[in-house]
Amino acid sequence: MTVHGLRRVLARAFRRALESVDLEERVRETMPRVPATVRRGAIVAVGKAAPAMARGALAVVDDRFTRVLVVAPDGTEARLRDPRVLVLRAAHPDPDERSVKAARQALGVVADADFVIALVSGGASSLLCLPVDGHLPAYVRAAHAVLTGGADVRALNVLRRHACLAKGGGLTRAAGGPVRTLIASDVLHGEAFDVGSGPTVPDPTTRAEARRVLSRYAKGVKAPALHESLKPREAAAKRSRARFVARPDDLARELAEELRGKLKHVRVLRPTTEPVESVAREYAERARSLARGEAVVRAAEPSLAVVARRPGRGGRSTHLGAMVAPELGEGVVLLAAASDGVDGASETGGALVDGSLEGRVGRESLERALTRFDTGSVLVAAGMALPSGPTGTNLADVHVLARV
Repeated sequence: MTVHGLRRVLARAFRRALESVDLEERVRETMPRVPATVRRGAIVAVGKAAPAMARGALAVVDDRFTRVLVVAPDGTEARLRDPRVLVLRAAHPDPDERSVKAARQALGVVADADFVIALVSGGASSLLCLPVDGHLPAYVRAAHAVLTGGADVRALNVLRRHACLAKGGGLTRAAGGPVRTLIASDVLHGEAFDVGSGPTVPDPTTRAEARRVLSRYAKGVKAPALHESLKPREAAAKRSRARFVARPDDLARELAEELRGKLKHVRVLRPTTEPVESVAREYAERARSLARGEAVVRAAEPSLAVVARRPGRGGRSTHLGAMVAPELGEGVVLLAAASDGVDGASETGGALVDGSLEGRVGRESLERALTRFDTGSVLVAAGMALPSGPTGTNLADVHVLARV
């Protein structure tokens, strides 16, 4: 097999692995039991996988579920023809006024129901947003500063849960009855309250912790208005039950299975949330010891501190690929893919690089792209970017380091 052939194998295996983690089917198989006493059931599906998860729920529920709200990002295909369904679009990664409208709609839907099925996937944090004081720009500035300051998503979501009335159990507080939540997680090692900032589940973290996140990652940025999220001991929290239907590890295992039979030896590594720089050093070292026909696979969510004043088209996967490529020896390829098909602001789905990148674009161009956080542009120019576009799922990133 050539390097070009290995690149094709990795890209094809990634696509097939995404298809194998069928969230519609997983929701259908894990739907909660609905008590006979329920009269006004409702479904609220929010996130990048909301349409697929909603299809799974609609295949099971009966006509007592009269209201179905689906909130998804722009560009995500809905394909929901049930007359009960209302599909709303909102912005990602930063919320907009449509996110505020969607949050108000969701709060109204759950308040009118005596039983709620919530379907939550990655991206929900931006799609539902009702700032505590109603001031969206302050909320967006603070969240953006925390993220670009190098925080991982779990720390960022501590802030989000305390700055938004729809997050941190806000929907359960408003609900007129029990809430049963099915979760497709995009957060490595995450709890239920980490995914989508936990709109329907209790949150053990506090407003004081949210302030500490701000002071650590966003010094000098004015704090948005904060409140206390729904705590596990509150009466309303007893209405909530949650279950995971998919996690990032599931995608890594499916991808490894796709690669077995095509490569001699495939191992799944423990997930990582280390900074991009640390992951790049690790992969450079691993590349030197990879045997022929060997691959390592892992779920990943590396943090990336963006220090450029005016960053370009960059994302954590393209940044990682651009950093690692010059260190990849002969015959070694790195796939760093965003499972949702959107790698930050790079306008790509991630990176598929080998050691020829520097020769294709030049060392100065590569170094400039890294400094300016414009790695998407340079990978597109080199033909080493994965195509961009919503995949209808979101299970964090996945990496493969392989040698022909």
